Amino acid sequence: MILYVDESACYLLPLLANTWAPCGQTPVLVEQAGRAHLSLIAAIAPNGRIYVAGQDQAFTGEDIVWFLEKLCGRYRKRNILIIWDGAAIHRSEPVKQFLRKRPGRIHLERLPAYSPELNPVELVWGQMKGSLKNRVFTNLEELTAAILEQVKHLEEDPDLVKAFFNKKEIAFMTN
Repeated sequence: MILYVDESACYLLPLLANTWAPCGQTPVLVEQAGRAHLSLIAAIAPNGRIYVAGQDQAFTGEDIVWFLEKLCGRYRKRNILIIWDGAAIHRSEPVKQFLRKRPGRIHLERLPAYSPELNPVELVWGQMKGSLKNRVFTNLEELTAAILEQVKHLEEDPDLVKAFFNKKEIAFMTN
């Protein structure tokens, strides 16, 4: 099974985009500035499956191992090829120990440096964050609810997730 994996974050600070408003009525977003955020990790498969997890703090090596264990649980009878970027957390000692315990069960491939266009999970983040534009969340619970709504939408629409693999930079690898 091939899975592409990536991490991202969503902050309470609103994502702003151009919008329309009646002439003379400039839209105003009232927000609570802050650095509170949700760290997210997702894995997607060419068959349209998506797996997302999140937490209110930065990911550690142990958190990455937890996510990899969950993926192994979903694919108990299949070996897994994880394709992800070269983030330092992916090369952490907990991840190395995890791999040593499961020789051949899970294989990691690193994307070339500075090449997010090769990871279709980047399109998941674009889709998700696009739905959050011009919305204000006053706390992490509201932000979490909005993200879960988007995750549910993606889980219920595997054809949309499959479409992320049609991007010309990666389509040749998954067709």
